[in-house]
Amino acid sequence: LDFRPGQLMLDWGSGCGHTLTWAKSLFDVDGVGLDVEEHSVSWARRHSIGHFCPGDGRELSWLPDTAFDIVFSYAAIYHLSKADQCLTGLRLMEKLRIGGRAYLGWNQNYSMTVWEWRACLQSPAQVIRDSTLSVEFEAIEDGFLFPASTEEA
Repeated sequence: LDFRPGQLMLDWGSGCGHTLTWAKSLFDVDGVGLDVEEHSVSWARRHSIGHFCPGDGRELSWLPDTAFDIVFSYAAIYHLSKADQCLTGLRLMEKLRIGGRAYLGWNQNYSMTVWEWRACLQSPAQVIRDSTLSVEFEAIEDGFLFPASTEEA
């Protein structure tokens, strides 16, 4: 994801906050975590690095558009219906600055396929009325994003 110091990351489905903690500790990336489970947010606020907010992740209007360099979601978005995955995915892309990157990982077999994501992200106006969003899409398997060694990268 090409983390750089000073970047701002949105962690959708942040849980206990471990992702924002390692992003800050390893790359000096600042972050905002959003999770539907209030007890997870409460724990993250006490034990993790970042700013954590409780809420329904499908409702993102309170977050400013084009505010984040990175949108990250691991093992979370697949809990939504496919229609909500597409709509929420597009709303998350609206939160990215130009040139920003998103990672929606660890999706299960019953979540959207790569081809469904491609169709969703390449036709945002069909999902979000009056959208001018333009997304460049690349699918990467989790194992290739986080290789065990540099030889595997």
